[in-house]
Amino acid sequence: MIAITIIVYLIEFFLSGSFNISGRVLEVMGGRWNPDLMAGEWWRLFTPIFLHVTIYHIAFNMVALYYAGPLVEEVYGHFKFLLIYLFTGFTGNLLSALFSQNSISAGASTSLFGLFAVLALMQIVRGFRHQFAEISHSATTLIIANLIFNLFMPGVDIAGHIGGLLGGAISVLLWTPADVRKHYVHDGLGTAAALVVVVGVCLWLTGVIYY
Repeated sequence: MIAITIIVYLIEFFLSGSFNISGRVLEVMGGRWNPDLMAGEWWRLFTPIFLHVTIYHIAFNMVALYYAGPLVEEVYGHFKFLLIYLFTGFTGNLLSALFSQNSISAGASTSLFGLFAVLALMQIVRGFRHQFAEISHSATTLIIANLIFNLFMPGVDIAGHIGGLLGGAISVLLWTPADVRKHYVHDGLGTAAALVVVVGVCLWLTGVIYY
């Protein structure tokens, strides 16, 4: 994920001619922009995860991913880590689209807040309570501090961050087996439920289904 994100940022840099990426380049490369979303470009709920606006933006997010990612991946495995990363980015960008309609957004922070939420909730999952107690407390403190900090930072998409947190909480329910003997069934049902939500939203955006 880190390598892919850095490569994408380098492409952004060459297209923009600056480390401060222009809004036009962000839109062209898949930033979350509501007019394009409502025109049926549903992939914009995923592509912003890999886009960043400044070199400080990507540096901060990749350092956070470097530390938080392996902790989640160790518990859930490579495939479910990828599912969680993409799903929480999706929920973050979806909430961003609902509450930050007049701006274009990009960044891995939606997924990162999702990973933080997973780590924070580990202490309530049976079998992980003692092993992850300290990490869970640290993640909870980090989430609260960041949300408070977001309130005073202009240009921060706090709706996207909260959406990522919600996605992380849902991910714990979907992919953390309550009974290890049934984990294959649990994981399958969780993945199916996530796909129903994701595909349903994408079909709605493309006009295939209406409400």
